[in-house]
Amino acid sequence: MFLYADSFCYRCTIHQSEHDLPYLLMLHGFMGSGSVFDHLLHDLYAFCNPITIDLAGHGQTGSPNEPKYYSAQRQVLQLHSIIQRLKFGNLYIYGYSMGGRLAFQMIASHPELFSGVIIESSHCGIDSKNERSERKVVDETRAQQIENNFEGFIEKWTKMPLFQHTPDQMKTVYRKEIKKQEPKKISTSLRGFGAGVMPPVCGKLNSLDLPITLIAGELDKKYVGKMSEINRKIETSHFEIVKNAGHRVHADQPEELTQILKRAVS
Repeated sequence: MFLYADSFCYRCTIHQSEHDLPYLLMLHGFMGSGSVFDHLLHDLYAFCNPITIDLAGHGQTGSPNEPKYYSAQRQVLQLHSIIQRLKFGNLYIYGYSMGGRLAFQMIASHPELFSGVIIESSHCGIDSKNERSERKVVDETRAQQIENNFEGFIEKWTKMPLFQHTPDQMKTVYRKEIKKQEPKKISTSLRGFGAGVMPPVCGKLNSLDLPITLIAGELDKKYVGKMSEINRKIETSHFEIVKNAGHRVHADQPEELTQILKRAVS
């Protein structure tokens, strides 16, 4: 289905709606779409109702080309509007990477909407102003590369060490999804919701009475460190380190990821 929110026309898919099962809203990462979770769906049906959505600037969601519409505050308002209209009961939110950052923003603003949260390979914001400024420069450079030479950017992006532990079949899935993206919308997403401009919400999370499951692949040392730090700060959090997985745990070790999700929503 397609749902209007703010200036976007969001593509949202409710894959199953069994009244006695919890709902799981799944948020993908940068240059992905809801389709990158398709390989998980069959196993998810046994214990939850999965919902996928193409986030702002990605996939089949109709998106404007102005960064102001992609800010954390605006995207939270957009998803809040969609959730309110669909009236999900017993709703969990799961976010990977960029989707994890948005999930953190959602629970910081509207914890009452969710029964729990699962975050994979992500963070809740950069506290240091200097580090945010540096990251903003990095994101702007990437945005210009995307606009000027998208094919070249794809080559560099897909060869990043973060993604080298992904099985070839899932690398192919991701590469196809990335090639479908519209460069201008992807670059606008970076400018409006990159880690350098997103407000940190880490300080708000410990006050939430909400179970939080954190996930990182053991081979992704950077995010094992980031998520370990978050875990130490949040009393209600639980941290799972998945063996033989890199940044894309859901692609590298889908069976283990599915079991973690099952435990989190049960």
